[in-house]
Amino acid sequence: MKITKIESTPVRAANVDATANDGAQETIIVKIHTDEDIVGIGEVDASAWMIRAVLEAPSCHNWSLSFQEMLLGENPLDVERIWDKLYQGTIYTGRRGLVIHAIGAVDLALWDIAGKALGRPVYELLGGPRRGHVVPYASVHPRLSSLEETAHQVQHLMERVAELGYKAAKLQLVYGDIYTDADLVRLVRQARQILGAEMTFMIDVGYRWMDSKAAIRTIQQLEDCNLYFVETPLRMDDLDGHARLAQAVTTRIAGAELLASRWEALDLMDRGKVDVIQPDIGRAGGLTECLRIAKLASDRGLLCIPHGWKSGLTVAAEVHLSAAAENVPFIEYMVPELWPSVIRRELVQPEFAPLNGIIELPRAPGLGVELNEEVVTRLASGSKVARAS
Repeated sequence: MKITKIESTPVRAANVDATANDGAQETIIVKIHTDEDIVGIGEVDASAWMIRAVLEAPSCHNWSLSFQEMLLGENPLDVERIWDKLYQGTIYTGRRGLVIHAIGAVDLALWDIAGKALGRPVYELLGGPRRGHVVPYASVHPRLSSLEETAHQVQHLMERVAELGYKAAKLQLVYGDIYTDADLVRLVRQARQILGAEMTFMIDVGYRWMDSKAAIRTIQQLEDCNLYFVETPLRMDDLDGHARLAQAVTTRIAGAELLASRWEALDLMDRGKVDVIQPDIGRAGGLTECLRIAKLASDRGLLCIPHGWKSGLTVAAEVHLSAAAENVPFIEYMVPELWPSVIRRELVQPEFAPLNGIIELPRAPGLGVELNEEVVTRLASGSKVARAS
């Protein structure tokens, strides 16, 4: 089998609100075609147009090679070897950042092809399954408004999450300094009271604090809320601040949604001392690299809980990672019923929807989802194709 064609298609919802904290307003669909008519699909949570530029860039020299030239004619079943080839071939400009993100989208599509070609779900090819089902946590985000209105939204969202039968929930309080730390504490206590003592409960504060002492002071006030973790309390590059925070509180500290590659994950785990590493499967380099990150975390006695803030294609990738890795107890799940984005709700089918708070492992080959081509066509912002000569 050989790779014959690579397509990259940005898709974008109508009426994008650039002030909204909603990464599901656009995505880029990467399709990899083969000479056996098997097509794999991938995406990444990064600027669609920048990723497309990375995938289209021509070769410059032997450390800055074209993705297209490196992929066309390759055997798509050699997934890990291809990952290393792409990394080495772009190392001049791509040790981190967008190039790693682009490799992640390609990697998802290659695993999808491998599963389809072998007639097996991807988690079986990754060494799984380690568990019989996956537990999604409902990730919800009250829109920025007055404090009173935000409190009403928190109540509604927490009540709705409980009604839908989720076993875990994460409240995103990503408001910077618009609300005070005291306001944050009140909102978290309100949510915990609504959810009850038994529900697994996390919060995301979106890099809220510039210094570790402010973070320590507030998180210590929340220790009695039994938070499973606090996500992104400090700027990601403040590794020493993370270490001071982790040492000062008993609540787990989580982060890494923006990282690219296992090398950045190692920095946050070993120097930053986080308790939970949260690679986004596309951004961090795909399933290949995220499984490496999960294993590195496991070696250190840490949890790996992937970030997932895109379409159902990313949800599918999270499901396969959780199935295959021993230390991935939850996946992030943007609840379609509570999220307005057509890309989140309709881009792929079938939807990996929880029943009684769990997602059963898929049995379909590959990633187990297919694109809704009508939605892709309707939202497409122009595609580029590279073919084998």
